[in-house]
Amino acid sequence: MIPVLYLIEHLRQGGSERYVSELVRTARDMGVDPHVGCFSEGGIFYDEIRIAGIPLHAYPLDSLYHPSALRTVRALLAYVRRHRIRIVHSFQPNANILGTLVGRLSGAKVVISRRNLGDFGGLGSPRLSWLQKRITNRFSHRVLANSRAVREAAIKGEGFPPEKVILVYNGLDTERFRPASDPASLRRTLGLPEKGFVFGIASGFRPVKGVDVVVRAFARTRTFCPDSFLVIAGDGAGRGNLENLVRELHLSDRVVFLGIRPDMEKVYPAFDAFVLASHSEGFSNAILEAMGTGLPVVASRVGGNIEMVEDGVRGYLVPPGDPETLSDRLQRLYADPVLSRAMGKEARSWVERTNARDVIVRRFVELYRGVLDA
Repeated sequence: MIPVLYLIEHLRQGGSERYVSELVRTARDMGVDPHVGCFSEGGIFYDEIRIAGIPLHAYPLDSLYHPSALRTVRALLAYVRRHRIRIVHSFQPNANILGTLVGRLSGAKVVISRRNLGDFGGLGSPRLSWLQKRITNRFSHRVLANSRAVREAAIKGEGFPPEKVILVYNGLDTERFRPASDPASLRRTLGLPEKGFVFGIASGFRPVKGVDVVVRAFARTRTFCPDSFLVIAGDGAGRGNLENLVRELHLSDRVVFLGIRPDMEKVYPAFDAFVLASHSEGFSNAILEAMGTGLPVVASRVGGNIEMVEDGVRGYLVPPGDPETLSDRLQRLYADPVLSRAMGKEARSWVERTNARDVIVRRFVELYRGVLDA
């Protein structure tokens, strides 16, 4: 078994956090002895990993630029040496920087992860950008990209050698996320009408996710699809603005806010179609989960969405920030249930070929063996 430390900033609700939780719980299938480190305690995935019995430790980090960060590095370095960690695999900018330092100082191999297109300018912070270029970009051994779009951004935008950037798509537990035999009962459990066409979205409420665009598109759609509903799973600082928008558009009787749901595998099957209108996207776990559940997807034509949603086959791609075109595609799915189901079936088939657990396990085995042999 290869001892690997997975380092991430926190384990609260989020796509990368969910990914790490699922990755470490399947790590032994890859011949990996997983250890997890983060910079703060608590969170839904923190508890999930702890319950699974995987070694998990929090290393408080006030700021990357505070002298106390040295204490965090020393604690991580001591852990890596004590447990003879051979690979430090990090996620998110701060963890990538500290993980690279700790890996290099200990002699462990370093794998950093790039999971969205926004990472490549230091997320708007000149200091963070400088540290990434001087530390992670220079001293990491491999860069894990989760879509071709992210890989291309790393190579062209940051100058990584192509052979250093490895593409491994996000994996999915296709037994957990699968079509349900009785969607009506799931709708009753969620307090949704058993009949009618349900468009669903699962997303954080950050501006980049474009949830307001979906709401505006649905306002147009409802006129032509009178028994349609929009169900929104997720939360965030923008919730108040979204609720105000729903009231302004007179949609309160047709839009349902579910909040954060740790059991999305019981929510997706209640949808008839999935929608995501992000302005930027690396590789969406929400789209992946929806496709695994057998749903057609209408998504913005950005980043990894283009690789996932083949336009007219597994759903539709639309320009970002365009509620009119988005509404037109929603109406097409509503008007043609046969086409909608066929697209959902093809979506599920693509996930089984590309993202099923056994496929991703093989890719990670190749990644870790390759970095150790290099």
